[in-house]
Amino acid sequence: MRRNIFGRVISIFLIGSFLVSCVGMRGVFSRKDAPNIVIILTDDMDMSLLPYMENVNHLIVEQGATLTNYFATASICCPSRATILRGQYPHNTDVMENFPGFRGFFKQGKEADTLAVWLNDAGYKTSLLGKYLNLYPIDAGRDHIPPGWTDWHSFLYEKGHLNFYYDYKMNNNGQYTEYGKATEEYSTDVIRQMSLDFIHASAKDDAPFFLFASVYAPHGPSTPARRHKEIFLDVEYPQKPSITEDTSDKPAIIQSLVGSASGDEFDAGDAQSLYIQRVQSLQAVDEMVKDIVDALEQTGQLENTYIIFTSDNGFHMGEHGLPSGKGMPYEEDIHVPFVVRGPGIAPKSEVTQLAANIDIALTVAEMAGVSASKIADGRSLLPLLTGGSVPKWRNALLIELGYIEVAKVPGVQNVSLKTSGDEAPMVEDPDIHEDPDNIFDDYLSKVEGGAFRGIRADDFVYVEYENGEREYYDLVNDPYQLDNLAANLDADTRARLESWLAELKPCAADSCRQAEEKNIK
Repeated sequence: MRRNIFGRVISIFLIGSFLVSCVGMRGVFSRKDAPNIVIILTDDMDMSLLPYMENVNHLIVEQGATLTNYFATASICCPSRATILRGQYPHNTDVMENFPGFRGFFKQGKEADTLAVWLNDAGYKTSLLGKYLNLYPIDAGRDHIPPGWTDWHSFLYEKGHLNFYYDYKMNNNGQYTEYGKATEEYSTDVIRQMSLDFIHASAKDDAPFFLFASVYAPHGPSTPARRHKEIFLDVEYPQKPSITEDTSDKPAIIQSLVGSASGDEFDAGDAQSLYIQRVQSLQAVDEMVKDIVDALEQTGQLENTYIIFTSDNGFHMGEHGLPSGKGMPYEEDIHVPFVVRGPGIAPKSEVTQLAANIDIALTVAEMAGVSASKIADGRSLLPLLTGGSVPKWRNALLIELGYIEVAKVPGVQNVSLKTSGDEAPMVEDPDIHEDPDNIFDDYLSKVEGGAFRGIRADDFVYVEYENGEREYYDLVNDPYQLDNLAANLDADTRARLESWLAELKPCAADSCRQAEEKNIK
């Protein structure tokens, strides 16, 4: 009898231990059961820059998976970052442009349901370092820390401070901190040290951690650390055929931005000079990656940590006759690097399926064994990364940028407001705060009628602009998007594209996944 009672006790203990190890939201984790997750997010990094990051290639690419068809669903900073945090298309985060940016996200309560909240509710320590959302912390107060973050070190947007390399301000766990021009105050290096401190402190705790290191490089003005100013002076910007293309078949709204039309000539010399700076500015990030991997190894956590390296959006420099910038539906702006290593991911592997920033939140949630919010539009990439079978996958993604249903604000220059549902419109004088993205980058949504919605499929891209113009490119035969075939589409194909896009534009959660899986061929 005593033996039977003892057996039952052991069984109950084992079952209880199993349930604790498998629990999702609000669970209790032990170090061996729940992986750590690190996201290193660059700002405006295009695909051409990845070869110049030795440590990223050696420590992540060679040790993990590369997503060869990964995209930003909106190719500017704030919409992409809001998408990463909530796993939603921009039309569902209601962040379609950099302005009003954080203010709208905050006012509408979107911070209450993000990846950080999901993880923290499940027992994760969470840290954000660097850039959060454009125009943070307007209306929230400079000591504002969003829900879900246990460790918070974010850049503060303030009038007169036009970039975050030197001479910037941060909210360090509620404390207002000013940084100057000293060598050691270079922001990437500050974020690097904060990352290492967080990793070492977390190693002493029983809880797993989520580290979101959001650097400013290579965003304009692409200032490198002083130690990197004399290296990579001989790199050459890859000259695509689209740099010298005939743009006469491009929509008029695109042609209005071409150098000769806009008065902003951007030649090969400009591209070359800026490219060198962009490469240089990423070298401190590359060093940070090595130091983070070393710290994880020193603390015995490397084998139980997922490390994701990606960018919020891409960048163009002369392609299609355009000056440097982002916010276009072209490949230079939407196709960005995504590499990841971690448990179960085979070294030097590739994932070729269409993936996007809407997938990051759900992927991280599944990595952590955490139940994601039902608001998410994306899907977890983990089965693809670990070689599992996926019965269905998407055939296309929605790409979008800019508020379409807008009204001009009387007495305020260059400001539009969105009138959505019963919510009061959000209006702000643009002179109150200057957004560095508006200073250094030019994007289409600033142009009247330039907001767009489009379909990025495996083999084509189709775009409709607010002003009624369209683009269609056959990416198999025209990977550089030189020949706009929109005017040559037959009536049936055009109708099917219009119908598919009409289904994607208002989609949410399951309806997004269903619409993405359509096949119009």
